[in-house]
Amino acid sequence: MRLQLLLLSALLACAAALAAACGDDDAGGEAKVTVETLFGAQGNELVVYDVETNAPTVLIPATQNTVNGQICAVPDTDGHFLMGEDTEQENGVRQGWGEFDAAGKLVAKYLEPISANEPDQIEPYGCVFDEEGRLFTSDIGDTNFDSTNGKLILFFPPDYETSCTLASDIRVAGQLALDDDGGILVTESVPPGKVLRFSAPFPEHSDECAIKPTRETFIEDQEMGTPMGIARAANGNWFVSSVYVPTTIREYTTEGVFVRTIVQGTDVGNPAGIAVDSQGTLYYADLGIEVADGGIGPASGKGTVRKVEFDAAGNPLAPVVIADGYDYPDAVAILEVEADAATPD
Repeated sequence: MRLQLLLLSALLACAAALAAACGDDDAGGEAKVTVETLFGAQGNELVVYDVETNAPTVLIPATQNTVNGQICAVPDTDGHFLMGEDTEQENGVRQGWGEFDAAGKLVAKYLEPISANEPDQIEPYGCVFDEEGRLFTSDIGDTNFDSTNGKLILFFPPDYETSCTLASDIRVAGQLALDDDGGILVTESVPPGKVLRFSAPFPEHSDECAIKPTRETFIEDQEMGTPMGIARAANGNWFVSSVYVPTTIREYTTEGVFVRTIVQGTDVGNPAGIAVDSQGTLYYADLGIEVADGGIGPASGKGTVRKVEFDAAGNPLAPVVIADGYDYPDAVAILEVEADAATPD
């Protein structure tokens, strides 16, 4: 079903030159550089894309692990990342978040804590690490318009095996983001549509779960009825996506004030999870929602992944489809990936 990196291209060029000059080789003798790569979850698998060519590669097939949701780089590791992981849920193993190595192998799983009002099918979705290495995650909860059982969960380093549930009454909890003050932003994906902000105090360990963070509404916009994705724009502002009513991506200041519409209309798909690369290009997962037999939901094979580039004046261009034919693509992310340095001609 269901990474965040900002690395300037100039630094990449310098890193490549430095590696070549210093002979910074791997075990095979080839110099390495880090490059931005687009990650996307769809159809219970993880796909990675070359941001230059858009060429896709399945890194984690659904037959290996059932993955979904937001993808986050794990700090102080060699290319590890984390996302929702539902392997063996049919055999009674509880859902949670999986930590994977750079090759896509599961190396650890952090089980979602039980809450009294949770639905039968829990849905791990969001993730973000703060500067102290603490892991915050979200569970969607029910997706009904009257839902009140989405979660915000805090896992404690260094092993992330203990946790506190900071909130269990969020109305369809979506993507997470970290603001400049260490606050956690989480979208509420049903009307009236809000972005909540949770800020200190946070528990320091699992025997302080009675401590609850300060909770406030960061964004409430009548033109953003179903916000699901949130990501930092290149200028420091926030992009927020609305999946269905309406289908749009809008920009807000660091104080949550509306700036402009980036994407909107009947031909832009259903923007869910979003990500921004170091050049400022905006990527989004389109859920491919359709109305059929009185029901509304993602349609098989109708999902896409799209990007929005900006002109020299900073104006958004029309979205471009870079992958299609997907089932429930709900998240994208930009990650730093190690690759062989280009060989000079």
